[in-house]
Amino acid sequence: MRRLAAVLAILCTLSYAGGGLAAQEASPAASPVASPVGRSALAIPVDEPVAGLSQGEWSARQWQWLVSFPNDVSPNADETGARCGVGQSGPVFFLAGLVGPGPAERACTVPADAAVLLPIFSAECSTLEPPPFFGRDEAELVACAAAAVGTLPDPAGMEVTVDGRSLGDLGRFRSATPVFTLVLPEDNVFGAPAGVGSAVGDGYSVMLAPLPPGEHVVELGPLVSLTYRLTVAAPTVVEPGT
Repeated sequence: MRRLAAVLAILCTLSYAGGGLAAQEASPAASPVASPVGRSALAIPVDEPVAGLSQGEWSARQWQWLVSFPNDVSPNADETGARCGVGQSGPVFFLAGLVGPGPAERACTVPADAAVLLPIFSAECSTLEPPPFFGRDEAELVACAAAAVGTLPDPAGMEVTVDGRSLGDLGRFRSATPVFTLVLPEDNVFGAPAGVGSAVGDGYSVMLAPLPPGEHVVELGPLVSLTYRLTVAAPTVVEPGT
């Protein structure tokens, strides 16, 4: 169940506010995401680049983000959404999945003009984990991740809605990552030894087009029951002394 409704990503280094936790930077600098004006679809087609990167590359960064946290502060185990913003930056905002089927409800604030990456069912394999999630090189990692996805539930049994509107067939949202660097801390989500390795991810995730400012509800179910209440907000300026 640890790879159900995956999510993840970050390179570089930044600090977890108040906790001194080093995390990888989720969204490196890239060109802005195209405006949703003129889009009839809620989700960006899986073969369409986002801010200059393929969706497989964004999935790799999402994996890096998620696994960079020890279990006690992992967004995957967040019950309320209080950790939604930890380690987030750039043009894509990552939503975390669940450890187990849920149900869970999280409230998050998302920057305006950011695309939102929501995991459905995903798997990864690395040079750090024991079998059946182990591979020695790129070819073994690609084959391992694809085989692992084959053991996950059929996405046809899942539905994603945004403000009550269904995204329809989720099977069209499958993508694989390129090989990426995986940095595992102590007490990581995989229970593997801490270290630096290589990994490949594969599976189903949805890149939502930037949502207009305001309140939105994203629901995932029924095999995994997860609700996100998103507040999309533009940057604000708080003058000193006010």
